[in-house]
Amino acid sequence: MKETRVVLLVGLVAVLVLALLIGCKGPIGPAGTSEGTISGTVTDSVAGNPVSDVAVATEPAIEGISIKTDANGKYAATIPIGVYTLTFNKDGFDPVTQSVGVIAGRTVTKDVVLKAKTAVAVNAGKDQSSSPGGTVSLKATADPIDGSQVTGYKWTQTTGAPAKIDNVDSDTAKITLGDAVAYKNHLFSTVRLLDRFTVQAINPLSLEEAEIATFKVAVTTTSGTYNDTVNVTVKLPYVINTGIQNVPTNTVVLLHGKKQDAYDWALTPPQGSKATLDIPLDQNPAFTPEVAGEYTLTERKSGAVLKVYAGTWVGVVTGQDAKGQPTFDTHCTVCHNDSTAPNKFAAWAASGHAEILAQNINNPEGHWTINCVSCHSVGYDPDANNNGFDEAMAKEGWKVPEHGAVDNWTKMLADYPVTARLANVQCESCHGPQQSTAHTQGSSRISLSSDVCGSCHGEPERHGRFQQWEESNHADYTLAAERGSNASCGRCHAGQGFLAWLPQLQAGDPGSIKAQITWTAQTVEPVTCVVCHDPHAQGKTSGEPNTATVRIEDNTPMLPSGFAATDVGRGAMCITCHNTRNGAHNDALGNPPNYSAPHTPAQGDVLMGQNAYFVDVGQRGAHSFINDTCATCHMEITPPPKELSYQLTGTNHSFAASTKICSSCHGAFDGGTLQQSVEAELHELEKKMADYLLNKVSAQIHLRDYTPHTYAGKSYDLKSADATVDKTNIASVEPLEPHGQQGFLFKFKSPVTFSYSPTGEAAHTMSLPEAEVQLGDITTDGTKALIPLDDPLVKAGWNYFLIEGDGSEGIHNPSFTLEVLKATINALK
Repeated sequence: MKETRVVLLVGLVAVLVLALLIGCKGPIGPAGTSEGTISGTVTDSVAGNPVSDVAVATEPAIEGISIKTDANGKYAATIPIGVYTLTFNKDGFDPVTQSVGVIAGRTVTKDVVLKAKTAVAVNAGKDQSSSPGGTVSLKATADPIDGSQVTGYKWTQTTGAPAKIDNVDSDTAKITLGDAVAYKNHLFSTVRLLDRFTVQAINPLSLEEAEIATFKVAVTTTSGTYNDTVNVTVKLPYVINTGIQNVPTNTVVLLHGKKQDAYDWALTPPQGSKATLDIPLDQNPAFTPEVAGEYTLTERKSGAVLKVYAGTWVGVVTGQDAKGQPTFDTHCTVCHNDSTAPNKFAAWAASGHAEILAQNINNPEGHWTINCVSCHSVGYDPDANNNGFDEAMAKEGWKVPEHGAVDNWTKMLADYPVTARLANVQCESCHGPQQSTAHTQGSSRISLSSDVCGSCHGEPERHGRFQQWEESNHADYTLAAERGSNASCGRCHAGQGFLAWLPQLQAGDPGSIKAQITWTAQTVEPVTCVVCHDPHAQGKTSGEPNTATVRIEDNTPMLPSGFAATDVGRGAMCITCHNTRNGAHNDALGNPPNYSAPHTPAQGDVLMGQNAYFVDVGQRGAHSFINDTCATCHMEITPPPKELSYQLTGTNHSFAASTKICSSCHGAFDGGTLQQSVEAELHELEKKMADYLLNKVSAQIHLRDYTPHTYAGKSYDLKSADATVDKTNIASVEPLEPHGQQGFLFKFKSPVTFSYSPTGEAAHTMSLPEAEVQLGDITTDGTKALIPLDDPLVKAGWNYFLIEGDGSEGIHNPSFTLEVLKATINALK
């Protein structure tokens, strides 16, 4: 028995030990978790106060979760486990990012301090939409991050058609927008107005600016005044247009009249039209041609007549050839065959214009949307019924492909032929509707104006080349009107003049225009897009690679300045006009033939080392060997103006080169020291020339003034009669270029009286403190030139104006520039 009890006891102990080792089954515990919590407090950097309504974004994003701070600046959210980047963002603060690892069942705290952009965050509210004459309510909020107290509000209008503001001193203002007339007047303030009777062109930026009114609220607190703005946009009835007289039906046509005291417009529409002018007594009336035909506008005060032709869109694209280039209606080439009319189709078919829509919808990496179609097709305007691209889309049901694919264009041609017929930039995009009585009226469908290009290339930020051009001297309409009809000046100062002169130049005659000058100050165009570019063959792309073409490339013909520039790429186009244009000048040719100064834009001569005295000519600068010369530095490397380009991309059509680009080839050098040296040498040469001239003067000198002046309210630009001036009355002289001739500006200690005799008018006198005098009109006795043509001063004057006219202060050709200046200074010692 005793042994049995021992065995049982040992067995019981073993069971107990085994139970301890194995463990007993307990109650069911909580399920595992795959989420954790993030939380924290957001405060500002100014006063350490909590910041409410801060959006907390996660990367990667979490669907269905929105995280914001509460009134106490606190946030909390349960999110899936993982590693995240948190971005804390609120208007008025710089965003902050934080990395965080979320652990299952744990809370991770991330407190953040936001740096305030301003001591008081002001919000003028969300942008709004309305209509002319409409009312909107604007409400401002102010968040004094610095703990200051709000003491007042002030609403003002900063841009747009004038509006009425009620409750200007409240956080909530009532805005009554200007009426339709006010908006039309404001539109005319956003476009370039010419002093001529015309259809007014409208570019995309101008229309956008005309439709937006901007209002500013200034919030004053105990720490200062803080601002924010809000836009109110209206939809105007006007459309982007080229300014030509061939227009689509059912779109508003704006007219513009030459400046005069009053206006009285009359409209004679075609049969079946009920079109009327909105304001016949206004300088800028409008009408809507609702049927195809000829509309005659007569301004009865002046007798001016303007014909406008309205029609509907047709399109020409019918397919594509083996190269993928568009094919077109053969009935067009019945006339456009280089016999009856020029054949522009072959050049156009190979251009970027002819494939822009096709290429974009085929590009898998493209960004093309319906917003692009207004410029990439013919006649897209959902507000007008005139057989444009939008009507074709609706008829056939074509929709913009969600993602580009290489066969999208092929499918469009096959399945949507009516829509494809109007795709890409075609003839009608620039010349207006084909189905119009203007078809055979060439002048009504053709324009050299940059406004034609600006209707698409005037859409900053992405397509702002038109506005860039407007900022350049090429857009100088005043200069074109003053000089464009002159057979010499018109070669380069008038668009029509250059295109008339170009065949003559290429045939070997660089002289004045021989063709009949048919343009006037009322019709002349300056140096527009089509002067440099053939619009039918302008290349494929202007990005990378840039395949844009210009009318003269690589080598120039023999130029009016007596040389030809070779191997200069697209810069040949620039040098064709940017040269001294007064014949060859150098020591090998002897003394200057006259007192002419080199024509001001002397860049080509300096770049190529031509047309200077006292040095050997033909010393090309290193910059002349850069690919495309002028175009590379002025257009490719120098970025366009920031406000007129997308991320500073595209070619710079303001043409102003930046010296900052020098470092791209020359390390830290930015041209500054070179320009300073050249400027110093020019000033020294000015002094040498002035001293040299005054040393030639004895007791008296005879001068004829050539200063433009106003007398009795009328402007005059003519030479005076000879006047005698005592040497002792001359305070100073300095080189000047009166009317294209070498000369000097004489400044007097006491005013000198000059007499002028205008043709057909009584003589008058002017008492002048200074006078502009051509070198040949500085005489010893009224007839004998003080400085004859064989005098070194004449050569020195040519050199001075050559380097000054170049304008680069040595950048174009440093060694040649400095050598010319030093040699000229030495020649006057």
